[in-house]
Amino acid sequence: MASSFEEIFENEVSLDEDPSELYGIRDGILFVIDATPPMFEIDPHEGVSYFLQCIRQYKEILKQKLVWNRQDWMGLVLFGTEKGDVDSETKNVLTLQKLNLVSMDNLKEIIKIDEGGKWEYYRDIASSTAYPLHDVLWHAARIFSAVDITMPTRRVILFTCQDDPPMTNSNEKHRIRVKASNYSEIRTQLCIIGLGENWNHDLFYKDLEILSEKIDADDYKRTSIKDLLHEVKLPSRNMATLPWKVGGDVIIDVAVRNLSVKRQYLKKEWISKETNIPLTSHSYMKLASDSPNEEEGDDEENERLPEPVLETQVQKYQTFGGKRICFTIAEMRSLSGTRDPGIDLICIKPIYYHPLYHFGAPYFITPGKSNRKDNRLLFGAIVDKCDSKNLMIICAVTLRKRSSPKLYTMIPNSSNGGFYLYRIPFKERVRKLDKCCPKYICNNNSKPSADPNRVQLLKKIIKKIRIRYDPALFSNPKLQVQLQTVETLALDLEQGEPPPDDTLPRIVEMQKLIKDSLDKYHEMFDEEEECTSSEPPTKKVKKSSEADAIPDSFNEEEIRKIIAQGKINKATVPQLKSMLKIFGSKTSGKKEELIRRLKEVV
Repeated sequence: MASSFEEIFENEVSLDEDPSELYGIRDGILFVIDATPPMFEIDPHEGVSYFLQCIRQYKEILKQKLVWNRQDWMGLVLFGTEKGDVDSETKNVLTLQKLNLVSMDNLKEIIKIDEGGKWEYYRDIASSTAYPLHDVLWHAARIFSAVDITMPTRRVILFTCQDDPPMTNSNEKHRIRVKASNYSEIRTQLCIIGLGENWNHDLFYKDLEILSEKIDADDYKRTSIKDLLHEVKLPSRNMATLPWKVGGDVIIDVAVRNLSVKRQYLKKEWISKETNIPLTSHSYMKLASDSPNEEEGDDEENERLPEPVLETQVQKYQTFGGKRICFTIAEMRSLSGTRDPGIDLICIKPIYYHPLYHFGAPYFITPGKSNRKDNRLLFGAIVDKCDSKNLMIICAVTLRKRSSPKLYTMIPNSSNGGFYLYRIPFKERVRKLDKCCPKYICNNNSKPSADPNRVQLLKKIIKKIRIRYDPALFSNPKLQVQLQTVETLALDLEQGEPPPDDTLPRIVEMQKLIKDSLDKYHEMFDEEEECTSSEPPTKKVKKSSEADAIPDSFNEEEIRKIIAQGKINKATVPQLKSMLKIFGSKTSGKKEELIRRLKEVV
């Protein structure tokens, strides 16, 4: 039986396939771009053609995927071209990049289209008679159905500048609507990006998105090309779908979403120093030895692999009454769960919260995707009522099975149609600053003495240099460096200077804004203040390390003097290399090697 099982396994999974490509969770995005002649016209607002805008959007998203999630899949398809795929029955549909894992080769191909002028070739093969919208939607559905990998998000993004599909009669439009409605059955999202200032979404494409997601027209929101990068890069994921027990038998289905995700940077690759082959690490559990001081046995016993440890053999304990109370993992799971998953309403109170009481990013609660219309109506009524009366809801939330419930506050937000979910901390987790630094805290009992003229001047300065804070306006400096590295590797260029850091204050521009007030500030605040302490000012004592510091410039005699006095160990690596250069010796190696080599030369 063992041999037959091994043969079956080898037939199903070949040795050439990477297990990471067969198992895992990743998102799939397929770009479908209209390649008819109107797409190659110049957009007066952007100064480039609509087709190039779509290619650059695809390139930017591909670069982001290469940095923070290389497990995602992307693909690119054109429709409305005179040439089509050779191995496909669909006409006028051309696949530029197959739906697959993102890679550097894909980025190089897109850069050739954008910057290398290859887009002119697709302009020459644009068809003025064919517009196979139905066929390309069917082709995109087939591409996703051929992928046997778990994808929580399967998205088809269609770009076009024609709000009313040309050369399609009423029967053809009906076929397109039917095909769009099938997307909800295969769990695939259809997103339409309309290009151009005069784009009218209500003519045709709004119905396609509503049918594909099976939502009401009131809940529909259009996605623009400017918001696409933000939505694809930082999607708001549903963490859980929970029942909200309002009271009695009244239950509302709600969805809990996260508003922020932890930034994933490029991971370090451990490689072998001898062969430069990437290394993989594995962790395992083995039983602890009863006698740790026991001498090692024979070589045969040391070569034996550790025995596997079952889950039933692992125990956790808690000290209570001076004794260890042991529990198995299964017993720990049964003890942790005290409530079923859901949200239990406790009470309603006036909104009162302090920024220091919030730790961790909040969640956001919206009505679940339920076919019951009364579910959304009741949820919306509670949101509006709490918002109008300035009330918040105290509740106990259990997100998962076998997890302990936690107390949260639900603060209404009527503009977004939901509640912000803030966790309530215990008293021990709230910072108390009044005990450690009371003289820096201003309260009603102790108010600092302030000159009203100084206060007015500072208010004037703050008003001039104040900016509107929006996280979208500031780029992550570490992420920008990695994006530059990815693009440098794709184009085989030399590493240039790092991009500017937007998070640093612009001191020069700020000084220009407050140039008039800056002189007054120096007049008011640069005066010598009377010292309240009666102790005389202490003189700064020069430390021994500063006195024994080695100068940056030296000659051969000074180097011999430093070595004779025993100060050579205090020299830095750049100083040691400079000393070795004077004697014409090798300057590579660690600090100990440099010191040893320098003593030998001298």
